[in-house]
Amino acid sequence: MNSPSSRPCVLVSVASEHGSTTEIARVIGDTLAGRHLAVDIVPPALVDSLEDYDAVILGSAVYAGHWLAPARDFAIRFRDSLAVRPVWLFSSGPVGDAPENREPADVIRIRQALPVRGHWMFAGKLDPQALNVSERTSLAVFRRGAMPGDFRDWNTITEWAETVAASLTALPR
Repeated sequence: MNSPSSRPCVLVSVASEHGSTTEIARVIGDTLAGRHLAVDIVPPALVDSLEDYDAVILGSAVYAGHWLAPARDFAIRFRDSLAVRPVWLFSSGPVGDAPENREPADVIRIRQALPVRGHWMFAGKLDPQALNVSERTSLAVFRRGAMPGDFRDWNTITEWAETVAASLTALPR
């Protein structure tokens, strides 16, 4: 981890199928950087060590109540390193008239294995044109209130990132 005199360094790692969850990660990263935190945004599969990071924010798009495999694999691969750092989780998924936000099954398992500081479920974005044939077919069959559109609330995302930043800047160095 960084030396006591350096500013905290945060890894924001996110699994995103079509890019909208990565856009959320960028807003989170920009917010943290605006609070004088060093931030790297790296996809889970490209992270090979957490040694340089004081804290981790791990996020994923949610499909059928589950995180994407790269985010799940990240939590397993770095379980020991995550256990000794502040960790926050976020999910992106409900769109349109989706039912009550429920914590994804994978987040429940991660929270049981690690001392996670919090999890936030952000509304997502659904662009049918960005979906492949299989995804469009699944959407047609299992719609369950999912509607096309961008339902992300950038103010809520920024406010959440501000609370994370405040927690990190309050940590003893």
